Amino acid sequence: MSKMKVLTGSPQEVGEKLQENLDKVMDNTAKWAEILAFDPFPQTGLTPKETVWRKNKSKLYRYISPDGIKHRVPILFVYALINKAYILDLTPGMSMIESLVNRGFDVYMLEWGEFQWEDRNLGFGDLVFDYIAHAVRKVCQFSRIDELTMIGYCMGGTMTTMYASLFDTPKIKNMVLMAAPINFANSGIANLWISDPSFDVDKLVDVFKLVPKLFVDTGVKMLNPVNNFIGTYTRLWKLIDEGVSPHNWKVLNKWVNDNINFPGEAYRQWMRDIYQENKIVNRRFRIREQLVQLDKIDCPLLVMSGKNDHLVLPHQANAVLDLVSSADKRYKEFNIGHGGLVFGSIARSKVYPYLGNWLEERSS
Repeated sequence: MSKMKVLTGSPQEVGEKLQENLDKVMDNTAKWAEILAFDPFPQTGLTPKETVWRKNKSKLYRYISPDGIKHRVPILFVYALINKAYILDLTPGMSMIESLVNRGFDVYMLEWGEFQWEDRNLGFGDLVFDYIAHAVRKVCQFSRIDELTMIGYCMGGTMTTMYASLFDTPKIKNMVLMAAPINFANSGIANLWISDPSFDVDKLVDVFKLVPKLFVDTGVKMLNPVNNFIGTYTRLWKLIDEGVSPHNWKVLNKWVNDNINFPGEAYRQWMRDIYQENKIVNRRFRIREQLVQLDKIDCPLLVMSGKNDHLVLPHQANAVLDLVSSADKRYKEFNIGHGGLVFGSIARSKVYPYLGNWLEERSS
């Protein structure tokens, strides 16, 4: 705790210092309010790319390497169904995708797009078989190779394991799961809410059909309400007070509040089958009548998580290591929260290099 600063001097000098401090507080607060009320959203997702395939609202991006492709095995990023995937390419100098592209990797990303009413019946069978599987084939087609690396973040990692357990070709050369929940037996505060008898998933989906983005966003933020509803804005004020550029705060705040609707059927499966009944771990989760069996996964596997992650607890992520058949498997935990794996000083100085080094050893 910092020591209280005691003003010294004559009454006039103390008064002048108090007025100076008050003027600074008022000036900082005016700048803070102006940023919140009037500043335009900053640009995000600026790493050069091209759209190489589309399906409905979804797009498959291929990123352009400025110095050419140095590694034979391409990479496909699969993101979650909450928020938007540009957190992986947030801003120049703070972008996991940019860091890999600059190291000479051939990088792709599946962007889900914004689900609307006509998408309400999409379930994980559709998302895995009709979207992820097609994207994988397109990556191999454009890269002219029959294998790839798949990187799944958060729920995107859970879906990546579904795909990897069901499809043999094209071959998955490597798989990386970042803050990806697999075991839902003890999921912290979320478990308390979701296991409550009053939480009727079927009734909720039957009423909403397409689960509104505000409903999902509020639920996620309520897992850490003080930080999400108050801490976010006090951090901005502190940056202004310390004379630090608020750019990184603004790009992250843009992403945090840039949500998408959740297809009702997928939400039903996620909450009932995966969260409440833990069917993936219990070997009872089926999509399109096919059983998801994680022991069929035998590729090199890297699992990364944040020690302070309140959304996906570390034990939820590293549980996959005991369920797969991979001989080459590694778990790496960083002293960060959920978003800290892809954004922030630790992500840039530790996570990006660690991931890049691990992939370079396995991408020839």
